[in-house]
Amino acid sequence: MFRFALTVLIWTACAVTAQAQGRARLDSITVHAFLTKSGTLSEDLAKIEGFGARNFSIQGKGIAEGERFYAILIKVKLTAPKEIFAKGTQAEIVVTDRRTKKVVRREKIADLYIGDHGWTIQPVFLPDAACGPFEIVASGGGRKLTRAIEATCGE
Repeated sequence: MFRFALTVLIWTACAVTAQAQGRARLDSITVHAFLTKSGTLSEDLAKIEGFGARNFSIQGKGIAEGERFYAILIKVKLTAPKEIFAKGTQAEIVVTDRRTKKVVRREKIADLYIGDHGWTIQPVFLPDAACGPFEIVASGGGRKLTRAIEATCGE
């Protein structure tokens, strides 16, 4: 009887653990410039009306005159239908310089917890992002999201 009870207990624990683990789904990405004058993050660059970036200067609706940036923050949103601890690689972010085709940043998002609210946001920081242009590709779970950042430097 003791063996049977122990077997049922172990089987139940394994079933609960297996149910708690799973895969996260890549939901969305947003890209934000770190504004050095104000010390804040911009809103998502795709939503800035008239966005432009050249020689470390950034322009667009809602951006103060004379703002500069050198870095960007990519926010990667992952979702799950229930609370899980998603083991292993769930998504990968690759940032490529479109002129040189050189990969300037590759980041794997792995081993993350998603609470019962169903989502988490993971950061990817790119410290030298003012001289591009860049292509950001997020992939995971059979999904691929691409963003282009038109930030250039020159004479």
